[in-house]
Amino acid sequence: MAVPLARQVQEIVHPSQHTQLKKTRAVAQSTAGGDQDLGHALATEAQRQHAETHARLQRLYTETQAGGAQLTRDEYTAFLEGFNETRDMHSSVSVLRDMRAGGAQPGAAQYSMVLKLAADSGYAPAVYEVGEEMRAAGVADEPRNLDAFYNSLLRSLARSGQIEHAYAVYAEMREHKVAAQGVGCAGLVAGLAQIGEIALALDVLRAALAQGTAFGADTYAALLHGAGRCMHHEGYALGYEQLTRVFGMQLPEGDYLAGLDVAARAGDVALAGDIVQRVRAHGLPLDEKHFEPLLAAVVATGQWARAFRVLNMMRGSGFGTTPATLRVVTRQLTVAADVAERAADEAFAALQENQPELAAAADSVTLDAMVAGLARSGCVEAAASRLSSWYAALGALRTASSYAAVLEGCVHRRNKTVAEQLLARLLDVDALAPSQRVYDAMVRVTLVQPNYEDAFVYLEAMKAHGMVPPWRTMAAMVRRCARVRDVRAQTLLREMRKLGLVVTPALADYAQAFGRNARSEPQGDSSDPATIGDLLGNDAFSV
Repeated sequence: MAVPLARQVQEIVHPSQHTQLKKTRAVAQSTAGGDQDLGHALATEAQRQHAETHARLQRLYTETQAGGAQLTRDEYTAFLEGFNETRDMHSSVSVLRDMRAGGAQPGAAQYSMVLKLAADSGYAPAVYEVGEEMRAAGVADEPRNLDAFYNSLLRSLARSGQIEHAYAVYAEMREHKVAAQGVGCAGLVAGLAQIGEIALALDVLRAALAQGTAFGADTYAALLHGAGRCMHHEGYALGYEQLTRVFGMQLPEGDYLAGLDVAARAGDVALAGDIVQRVRAHGLPLDEKHFEPLLAAVVATGQWARAFRVLNMMRGSGFGTTPATLRVVTRQLTVAADVAERAADEAFAALQENQPELAAAADSVTLDAMVAGLARSGCVEAAASRLSSWYAALGALRTASSYAAVLEGCVHRRNKTVAEQLLARLLDVDALAPSQRVYDAMVRVTLVQPNYEDAFVYLEAMKAHGMVPPWRTMAAMVRRCARVRDVRAQTLLREMRKLGLVVTPALADYAQAFGRNARSEPQGDSSDPATIGDLLGNDAFSV
């Protein structure tokens, strides 16, 4: 009696337990007393059996088709289930096509079986091919088949990394009012977050949540990572809340640091404070990279009293003593000139009112950052006056850095008059030695004037005190001289090389191009000075 075809397929795909135990026992006996690992041997045998099963199934189907036998719907379904077990998409699609051509109309179960296999494999062309088969059979518009097709296509595209196409399919699904399933939505959200489309990821996520779809921690982790890279506050806050409060996870320190940067940019004090508390609770050491974003977040909200308390706490822990920490204060106070004085005075009032409890924060470094913001807002005269009133009110000592903070504002405003007054006060009133920043600011503020001869005086004074001028200042002097056909441009280039500063090809070409029509220099060694000091004379830089 002949064995039914469906039964043969079943025996190939699902052999009896006796046969499986016999093969397992044979593998165990072959590895007994040898060096080969039993687990590795069993895995190798499983792969061999899988390949053998697929070959036998493929051979049986080929022989059946070659014999011209007319298969029933159940027999086609058996072959579909077999190829589904062996993960052979192309053979499954071929069986589906032959099934329709043979008059055995596939149903929703058969289409769903092949679509699921193609979606799990992330092979979108197979999904498209099945969709064409469904359209040819006239069942593509049935709600159940349409739902299976779209969701399988969405999953396959998201799994294979074709996120743009996946989102286009998702938009088409919404247009046809086809509900996206959780697996496809999770893959789409993760993919959109990975390519930086956080707004679209949030849109997909919220629409799915409104339909009652639940997402796992992996989806929210992908959203958090993508939002952290893109500095997207809303996306990071949602992922952070779900991972920490709902799933109770402890995040890696890198995710916490990314969140602190996001909170600092958005001014989210609650998020920054919660992250710092969690980092401390996890036993991780706190330092500047944790405190500075918290300070930036508080400063961004304009809560100056609270910001100075954070700064005072940082100083108590040994951090925040460098001017770099207080750049956020300078940036916050760099506002429009008509409101700059009021904003700066409000910040100072908060510091002065709480001075007894903010002893570590009320110092010259903090005041330097505040007057720098006021000066960069264009109020250099007001900043110069605050050098006297603010420091005296808090009993802080003015330093060369205090003057440099205002002088750099003078550079932005091209105000040489106030700059010279400040330099005279630094030398005569406070009897301080000018720093490199002071000299550099004087060079740059003089360089932008119609008569820039004093820039060379301050440059030589800087070098006379053993300071190397910054590259940008020397390059600016070269360009200034070249633009007006000043022969000292080439002398400055030689001096840059002597000081060890790099003369870039672009800078050399600029000086050469603008200096072609420069007046000719007299012949002789004395007319080609090696330094600017030789041009000016030894007594020209007695500042």
